[in-house]
Amino acid sequence: MEQVRSNAGQTLGIIGLILAILAIIIAVIPCINLISIVLGVTALLLSILGFISAKKGNGAVGLNIGALIVSSIAILTTIFILFIYAEILGMAGNQIEGVVEEVIEEVIEESVHNPDLQDALEDLEDQLEEMHVDSIHIKTDSIEMKIKVEVETKTE
Repeated sequence: MEQVRSNAGQTLGIIGLILAILAIIIAVIPCINLISIVLGVTALLLSILGFISAKKGNGAVGLNIGALIVSSIAILTTIFILFIYAEILGMAGNQIEGVVEEVIEEVIEESVHNPDLQDALEDLEDQLEEMHVDSIHIKTDSIEMKIKVEVETKTE
């Protein structure tokens, strides 16, 4: 006696396979690859439901097994690519911080040992002494700088 095969679970297997393939394609696209996790998990669930339905209804399970494998690969690919993106972003942040610190150190080092700057500061100091300046108060914030100069008045 021949066993009659039904189409039970085939529709779920086809939908699961299509979603799994879409998940693999979307996994490699930055910024929207998180969608592929949702597609992969949905494909996995549909494939499992299709497999169970095919087993109960005496249907072919090959398509459902294929959809299970492809959806598992899609989920693993997405997770792997997300780890790669996270590593790249983590390295970039550390490298940027290091470069900024190096530049600041270079600017400070150059300004301290810059003879032109030192000469300009000495000239400014001489000019302030000629004007009989007692003190200079500098107040700064992120937007503006206020300088208050107190001048000694000479009475002759």
